[in-house]
Amino acid sequence: MVDRICELFCIPPIAIARLGGSTTPLAAYQWAQPANPRTDGDTVIVPSWSLRVLPQGTVDPHKPPSIQFRDGELLRPVCPFIEIWARVGDPAANPSSWQDRPLTPALLAAENLSAGDLTFSVEARNLKAHRRTGNSALAYGNFEGLSIRGDDHSRHPVLGTSPLGAATPMIPPDRPIPLGSVQVMRSQPQPAPSAEPWASEVDVEVIRFRFTPAAGLTYGPPQAAAGNVQNGPAVQPAQAFLNATAGWFGTPPNRTSFVIPADTFDTRSDSIPASLGVIDDTCEARVTVVLKRGADSLTAQANIFSAPPDFAPDRRPFVSIADELNDRAADAEARNAALGPDELDAWVEDLFERIYEAVSLLNVDFWRNANGLPLPAEKLAPPIVGDGLPAPRNSMGGEDALRNRTLRVGRATTQTPLPLSDHARSRHRNLADIASLRALVREDPQRLRTLVRGPFESERLSNGQQEGLRATTMRMPPFMAQSTPSTPLTLCAWQYDLLLAWAQAQLAVPAAAVAPLGRPVSDRAEQRRQAILRNLDTIGATR
Repeated sequence: MVDRICELFCIPPIAIARLGGSTTPLAAYQWAQPANPRTDGDTVIVPSWSLRVLPQGTVDPHKPPSIQFRDGELLRPVCPFIEIWARVGDPAANPSSWQDRPLTPALLAAENLSAGDLTFSVEARNLKAHRRTGNSALAYGNFEGLSIRGDDHSRHPVLGTSPLGAATPMIPPDRPIPLGSVQVMRSQPQPAPSAEPWASEVDVEVIRFRFTPAAGLTYGPPQAAAGNVQNGPAVQPAQAFLNATAGWFGTPPNRTSFVIPADTFDTRSDSIPASLGVIDDTCEARVTVVLKRGADSLTAQANIFSAPPDFAPDRRPFVSIADELNDRAADAEARNAALGPDELDAWVEDLFERIYEAVSLLNVDFWRNANGLPLPAEKLAPPIVGDGLPAPRNSMGGEDALRNRTLRVGRATTQTPLPLSDHARSRHRNLADIASLRALVREDPQRLRTLVRGPFESERLSNGQQEGLRATTMRMPPFMAQSTPSTPLTLCAWQYDLLLAWAQAQLAVPAAAVAPLGRPVSDRAEQRRQAILRNLDTIGATR
């Protein structure tokens, strides 16, 4: 039987769009190791092939010499492209024999189809006010739907309105809120790899669409522009047109239906705190791609999360979306067990490098002073002599039993105003080297298990309550929120299990095989050392 298109799917199936007011999208980039060492991180961003959309809807691949994040005061938005792919083969055969191929006009023509047989349906929603009040009428999105033919290459706006039939619409029907736009790109013939420098990396023939997010504006009722909040007006007058009687404005933050914590929205600052009725132009958009083929059809979906800009794009999170998805995979245990010793070493070192990058962004002194937990007697130890942290009976102080008794933190000075932050960065920078981390485990086999917080774990306090984000111990990571904001952030379960398995494996090495602390550093650390030496040589040669 002749091969046919058996399934459709989207690459990627999940994408992040980031708000921005500039009309020029942010160029694509990748994480990479720096050519020259820096003191604040091991990751840099380097330009990658980007797609510039031309007036006729085709794309023009280009690689800029550098990455520009803003135009004046306006941030450049992140506008993801989603490619449509097909699984091709004999429909009667085992699906494992099917092959993945990009969906192109030629592949469609082989079945007497065209791009016009494709339909892209867009459904966008923002449910923040809905979730916090339990009132479904306060959701907003494009409830009338948006359907785009595959041969329509114009840009289509996604407009947010209140639900159809809402008794008191929060968003006036004649003033919808722009949530972004969607455009299906026009396919073009793929050149030979020798004809264009990008041809081996970018496919301009595959059918793809682009989601462009909104500008990053806030909206509210007229009261939100009146200046009755602590830092002045919450919205600009041009965006202050929402209906104050719809149910979001004036809602008190202590309603039992509210999501906790309650400070995730703007409130009035008078004697009766209540919601100021402010919403934004973020959304979740689901795009459903349908290929109509005679009496049947094939379907694929992609989800796009439109979110605020990333304030530290060259710092990698130690818990990513991929990590969260892997935590829900049924084969997590088998995947962990399949890693060899070298692969496990590389994974652990990468994890601690990402932990260091996260710590380098955190003012640990501020959060410790603001949210450090007063420790009960059972969590205290004799003071660390010479330790300079104030309030030593709080977490991370000189009496915290979890502190390493051989390390002390100096007092704040004009030269070192954030001593705990500096100590945390220095310590985690050291542990980002696999040799140093291995030495820590062998010196104190229980250190990682004691210090690293288990999945979704929080301390039980002396009053019987569990700690929350507002009051945490120094168990790692402190002062960071879980996806449920009332609990501290933790590693994913598969990450935690894999880390402890690695630590246990270090103890299985015979003592005679363990080199002293003066042993050579790891390959990664030696590479950084050599880069520093080369940099010093270069500086000396130019003087």
